[in-house]
Amino acid sequence: MKLSKLTPIVLSLALFSASAFAKNPIPNNINELASYAKVSPASLKSAIEDAVYQQKIIDAITRPGEAKPWWQYRKIFITLPRVQAAVKFYFENEKTLLKAQEEYGVPYEIILAIIGVETFYGKNMGSFRVIDALYTLGFNYPKREAYFSKEFARFVSLAERENWNYDDIKGSYAGAMGLGQFMPSAYLDYAVDYDNDGHVNLFSNKADAIGSVANYILGHGWATNRGILYPVHIHNADAKALMDRGWELSVDELYASGATTKVNLSKDQYVRLFAFDLENGSKSYAVGLNNFKTIMRYNTSPLYARAVYELSEYIAMNVDKIKKERGIKVPHRSKLP
Repeated sequence: MKLSKLTPIVLSLALFSASAFAKNPIPNNINELASYAKVSPASLKSAIEDAVYQQKIIDAITRPGEAKPWWQYRKIFITLPRVQAAVKFYFENEKTLLKAQEEYGVPYEIILAIIGVETFYGKNMGSFRVIDALYTLGFNYPKREAYFSKEFARFVSLAERENWNYDDIKGSYAGAMGLGQFMPSAYLDYAVDYDNDGHVNLFSNKADAIGSVANYILGHGWATNRGILYPVHIHNADAKALMDRGWELSVDELYASGATTKVNLSKDQYVRLFAFDLENGSKSYAVGLNNFKTIMRYNTSPLYARAVYELSEYIAMNVDKIKKERGIKVPHRSKLP
């Protein structure tokens, strides 16, 4: 039998059709996930069948920005355009930001810095279908499947609650959503309807985003009017030994090692020593206090937490400067170190 020249094309189209319409396998623990997220197994099964595996999501998560040294990471987020965008966002949403600061005890500049680092005030909220991101990582990335499969299930619960169409909900490669990049669990547990319009919308409702970020930070241990991060002079101290102590390093222990700080830290607290790589090849050292730890609950990278902290300082400085130029009294900022 003589094969036509068209045969390879026909065969390839047949193979494509079979793969394109093949259903995603249903995990063995679907009932367990459904129970965890309080959704029906049928809803989860339908969502899994709707999801599309994306290799570029796996590629993205294996080369995170946090792998950069501090001096490179800093250049991404501590920029004049980002500070200017923050100041603009502040004056457009001043009443809401100050209300959140008063109600939650979280400084407005911290709220602003988190939204700024996460999405540049809404410019970069992600382009992946969230269902695809969470499916890809939850069922095709063994290293983190325990976490992401649960987030997938909770996303299905959230989508049912909010009556979302899966095609409409876009986010990061990790499945984070909205101005503050909330994962589904955070959205369900900490997002608030801050303008009382009957809906929780972190995508385009700035009031909800502001209140939700503040609620999340407070809910993870923020201490009002306490410091965040302080430079440390190591001198002859064993920096590695101090860093190995993690969050169990007491201020007394830090000072007993010979390390010093320009500001005397309150001795009734535990801190953590961090080393940050500088462009000249040296390192700078700093101790994070409880509030630095709280920022790391938003993102576990110390680079992220320091970027949020530094950006917040520039934001506050520039907002205060403009207020003074307008003859507006600026309250004194006092933080207990």
